[in-house]
Amino acid sequence: MKNRAIQIGLFFLLLSGGCLSAQTESESVTIPLSNPGKDGKLKMGLLYGSITVEAHQGKEVIIETKSKEKSKPSKTKDGMRRIGDTSLEFSVEEYDNKVTVRSKKQNKRVDFTIKVPENFSLDLRATNNGNINVEGVKGEMEISNLNGAITLKNIGGSVIADALNKDIIVTFTKGYEKSPMAFTSLNGDLDITFPNNLAANIKAKTDQGEIYTDYEMKMTRDVSKDEKKSSSGVYKVTVDKWVTGTINGGGAEILFKTMNGDIMIRSN
Repeated sequence: MKNRAIQIGLFFLLLSGGCLSAQTESESVTIPLSNPGKDGKLKMGLLYGSITVEAHQGKEVIIETKSKEKSKPSKTKDGMRRIGDTSLEFSVEEYDNKVTVRSKKQNKRVDFTIKVPENFSLDLRATNNGNINVEGVKGEMEISNLNGAITLKNIGGSVIADALNKDIIVTFTKGYEKSPMAFTSLNGDLDITFPNNLAANIKAKTDQGEIYTDYEMKMTRDVSKDEKKSSSGVYKVTVDKWVTGTINGGGAEILFKTMNGDIMIRSN
């Protein structure tokens, strides 16, 4: 059957006469794919915690979770003592090689490590108290992290990545496709490494940092002017400066933008 929905829940009870001890709970599940060996996609959004995705040689998706319960005094209510927690409750749905993971616990940190076949696309989003790490995956990626860093190692395919408050570090290997890409951050550095034979049009801007590259880049400068006149007669001109250039004759556009950080465009 191509349509599979798998609901995973872990409930554990801790009975203590005084306090709940600090301990790490974990769970691992294996998700079979409808079409093993063919391209797939992983989609996940996480409110609290880190997401790590690793390529493996298997033809299934393996999901591992960890949640650490901190030591705290035992809570009571109407003479009853709190005895349990459901931090690792999550759900997984697989349909036609598309795997969607949802964490049902919205107020506690749960870290996910997910192993996927190499030829997988990724749509990953994290919000608080965690980073996003990907290694060895060759597919299209949309990665967003509000308060954590993004690190993508030995990847291929196209990438759109944004991190509001942390760095974005990416290393491409073989499998890079000539598709438009974008890397953006508000308060972090962009450190992106491409293969030596990269052919692309580069568009980059940083307000409070510097732009560096070790490629032989033919540089140009793109200045965009926005001219407006208000009803009160005030005339306003806004000049938006970008550094632009071509590498190895040019190709698809790759955009880099950060406000408070440096931009490093490296060759591998």
